[in-house]
This record gives sequence, structure tokens and C-alpha cells, in this order.
Amino acid sequence: MAISFSRSMRSLHGDSFRPSLATLIVASILIAAWMAWLVFAPVTLYETSQDWQVQRDGSLIVRFPAETIARFRPGQPATLAIQADPNEPPQQLKAIVADIPSRTQNRLASDTVKVTLLSNALPKGTSGGEVKIEVERVSPLTLITRASGQLAAR
Repeated sequence: MAISFSRSMRSLHGDSFRPSLATLIVASILIAAWMAWLVFAPVTLYETSQDWQVQRDGSLIVRFPAETIARFRPGQPATLAIQADPNEPPQQLKAIVADIPSRTQNRLASDTVKVTLLSNALPKGTSGGEVKIEVERVSPLTLITRASGQLAAR
């Protein structure tokens, strides 16, 4: 027994911990980078609708579910994606939320939002597409905590 124990002690003294230490350092750096991404990376949340119509002044009236209307404010960035040709990618037109129904001076229905295009007018013959309005920028950690809260509530 003593012979095998002395051999194991010699092998421990002769062993270098440098590979283990290097692996530990690299793993720690990767975990720290992942945690920084989890806390600081921006994730943009959008509300989308395909139910919109063009007004005489060139602005769009877009319908959304009633529960999402409260998330909109004038000045929020929006995008209109138009698919003119099915073989090509959709054309992205920048826009901005111009008006919301909670303001007393407008005549918008309670489930509509007025969006003004920042770029050129709509191409002729455009009848379909999707309007995306940016409602919030959050971190991945915020999304995880919201999802876990929803799971706990069920």
C-alpha cells in the first residue's frame, strides 16, 4: 500500500496544473462575456399589423388589438414592409407614429394609430404589407424574467 501511495504523491507533485488553470480562465471569460451580453444587449420588441389603409394625405391608419394601443406614443419609429414582387425581398419604408387615439383633438377610432411615412410616398398599386412599430428595447435578461413570471403565473 505504501508504494502505491508514494507513487501517487510523486505524480501529484510532478503534475502541472497549467492546462486546468488555463481552461478555468477561458471558461470564466466566456461566462463573463455571456453575462454581459445577457444584461446589456438590446432586444427590440415590435407590435405588427397587416390591417392598414392609406389616407388622402399619404399617412396610414393602422389597426391594432385594443390591448396593444396603450404601448404606442407619438414619435415612435415604425417600418412598413411592402412585398411588390414575390421573387424579391420586401421593400422597407421608414415611418413614425404620428397620432394615437387617446389624444382628445383627433378623430381616430380606439383601435387605430396614424403612421406617417418618412420616405417617399407608397409605390402605386401597393395594397398589402406589414406595419411594425417599435414599442420597447429591453435586455435578454428582462425577457427571461418576464417569461419566467408568466410561467409562474400559470
